[in-house]
Amino acid sequence: IRYNAPYRKSIQEWIGKLTVTLDIIEKWLMVQNLWIYLEAVFVGGDIAKQLPAEAKRFQDIDKTWVRIMQKAHDEMNIVNTCVGDDLLDHMLPHLFEQLELCQKSLTGYLECKRAIFPRFFFVSDPALLEILGQASDCHTIQPHLLSISENIYEVEFNSKDYDHILSCISREGEKIVLESVLRATGTVEVWLGELLSLQQKSLHSIIRLTSTQISEEDFLILPFIYESIAQVIFL
Repeated sequence: IRYNAPYRKSIQEWIGKLTVTLDIIEKWLMVQNLWIYLEAVFVGGDIAKQLPAEAKRFQDIDKTWVRIMQKAHDEMNIVNTCVGDDLLDHMLPHLFEQLELCQKSLTGYLECKRAIFPRFFFVSDPALLEILGQASDCHTIQPHLLSISENIYEVEFNSKDYDHILSCISREGEKIVLESVLRATGTVEVWLGELLSLQQKSLHSIIRLTSTQISEEDFLILPFIYESIAQVIFL
């Protein structure tokens, strides 16, 4: 410190530059993290169609963000990029504010879906976004069934009718054939509710039929145990 007099002005300039650079980088990372999260939601997919105003807002944000990243790529010097002009200092807080508005609308959208199908409350936001973002293809629900049901590991679709569900299968491989074919079309939260109701109704019918069979004179317990599903046997 005693010998910095000849360089004091330069040191002060660099302290100022590095302070500004650090502040810009912190804002930059905040915008980048939120942009990455929302980019997967609003670029294509079904959610963008459900939230057109927010999708349009994100498109405008995305254009500005791409310009900023392109400028940084061309400059290749972080200090010059951050200190060269006041664009980043003014633009990044604005982008973050706009991204937060998109996120707020998205959160409200997810809560509406959870209100319709309460079992979505057991699913994390990223998983729910994945479900809703691929809702146009009913087969994509398969990996998420265990998180929204007690023990439905997968559903069996009709080999000819793509969106017709025939039965529910547990992790143990036990199958419940639905009383009627369920058509998995429309909003995913609605037909999932219909699926669970139909599965419960079908199980109730199996239990009712079994209660009649066990009262018959020629009822055999061992074949019944081997052929029936565990839940019915325990009852």
